[in-house]
Amino acid sequence: MLYLPVLHAGYERLVEKHSALGAEVLLLGRGFGERYPVVRKGIRALDPKRVVEYLCAVDGSLRVSVVEPEDLPARVSGPTLFLPDETLMRDIVRDFRLRERAEVSFDASVLLRWDRKQSKTATVPQVAGVVSTDKLAQRYSALAKELGGFSPDWWRQVGAVAVRDEVVLATAYNTHLPSEYELYAHGDPRDAYRKKQRLDLTTALHAEATVIGHAARDGVSLRGADMYASTFPCPSCARLIVAAGFARCFFAEGYSMLAGDQLMREAGIEVFSVDLGEHVERQLSLDDLSGDLATDPAGN
Repeated sequence: MLYLPVLHAGYERLVEKHSALGAEVLLLGRGFGERYPVVRKGIRALDPKRVVEYLCAVDGSLRVSVVEPEDLPARVSGPTLFLPDETLMRDIVRDFRLRERAEVSFDASVLLRWDRKQSKTATVPQVAGVVSTDKLAQRYSALAKELGGFSPDWWRQVGAVAVRDEVVLATAYNTHLPSEYELYAHGDPRDAYRKKQRLDLTTALHAEATVIGHAARDGVSLRGADMYASTFPCPSCARLIVAAGFARCFFAEGYSMLAGDQLMREAGIEVFSVDLGEHVERQLSLDDLSGDLATDPAGN
């Protein structure tokens, strides 16, 4: 089952992969837009019935149909329900209690990733120290990294967590506005520019900025708190981290543009690199943070 607003190679591979095993493909209908804003915001999304026509025109053997909210529970009868690993599908599984009707398996292969050498560049900034034995730092850094896996961004997936005295204040992953599907529907407005050029031309909402925004929305002070980011913050996020009054910033992976390094150090923020190692036992569960994860970055 999946929400398929536009046709692209990622969805094609996902459909082919599971239909080859004889699976029926269920496409979310327009009715889900009443409950899930992301469906309404896909202004260029194809009509689900039209998507069915396209898919069947390519492969007449496909078993594909549209499902609406009122029909969903009855249409899921097991044994296994495969879904793209994205926030919308996780919310639907939770809201409709689909784990009670079938074994649920999330597939991350639908998320496209750019295969560019520069996207993998990870220069390590100057740090106050490298953390390799602090279990708390590893714990929250591992959580930030896992949060990043929920990002719909094929360019870079980043998670962030704000913590004070072992209390999680806010969590987020990078996404796009007005819809997390902006890149699928419109493409990236920076495609025509080289690396580091016109960084303002973006629909991206970074994980660190979203954490700070959620805290502001909820009236939570971040002064003296710690920021855990799966990737070293970009310059814009570094400025927000400084403005919000964080005391320390921990990161697990480097970032190719390190202007934020000097910004934070000059503001007195201690910066630490966290070595997650090969095996980190994460003591926090994403289910424990479902309230944060289920919140649309736009505030809906």
